[in-house]
Amino acid sequence: MMARLLMRAAAALVLLTGSAFAASAQNYDGSGVVKFGVFGQGNWLDVDQSLPAIASASPSGFGGGVSAGYDYRWGALLIGAEIDGSLGDARDKAGITDYGFDYLFTARAKLGVYPTPYWLLYGTAGVGYLGVEMQEPGIGNKAVETLTGFVAGAGTEVDWNHIILFGEWLYGSYDDAKFNIAGVQHNASFDSHMFRLGVKFRVGHDYKHDYDHPQDYRRRGGPLK
Repeated sequence: MMARLLMRAAAALVLLTGSAFAASAQNYDGSGVVKFGVFGQGNWLDVDQSLPAIASASPSGFGGGVSAGYDYRWGALLIGAEIDGSLGDARDKAGITDYGFDYLFTARAKLGVYPTPYWLLYGTAGVGYLGVEMQEPGIGNKAVETLTGFVAGAGTEVDWNHIILFGEWLYGSYDDAKFNIAGVQHNASFDSHMFRLGVKFRVGHDYKHDYDHPQDYRRRGGPLK
């Protein structure tokens, strides 16, 4: 089920990107760059349970997702914003309670620097919404919650042949979650670690960057006036 959802999301992203490329020559003003991305993701969680008994779990697994963002490039600096959503599967037990990861949505700011014209290093921080599932033995002994927390991380992007290759590590902290399973109170805190590899597609062309870096534009084969 998750694989089908990811495939449909990726297909929709490709169609949307193609339409945007077709329209970009008419409506893009060169003040920044809109990017769409798809990625694979490794999921690692740390769960510390304090009720009904002290226990811990380390769910891990894999998944994937999509992202969208806007970047404004000012010389060698970059300021941007990004949203993303990912699905996955990660399960492990703390005592008799099975803890799992279902999804993550984030909204983040980005601040980066270009050591070279085609290589970006950046930091990012914002808010995350983590979908978790808790289950104990027995029919109906299950709880599903969406936790809100702080996310921060770092990443890199490399422009390569009209696409952008990227890698990103993202940490999230979700403390003091309280939920009920079959009348029993559970308290736990969650930390998430996500490592992502993927590609991004640029919508439009950054004419401002060409103006600021004419030698770079000439290497790409564009006219230099």
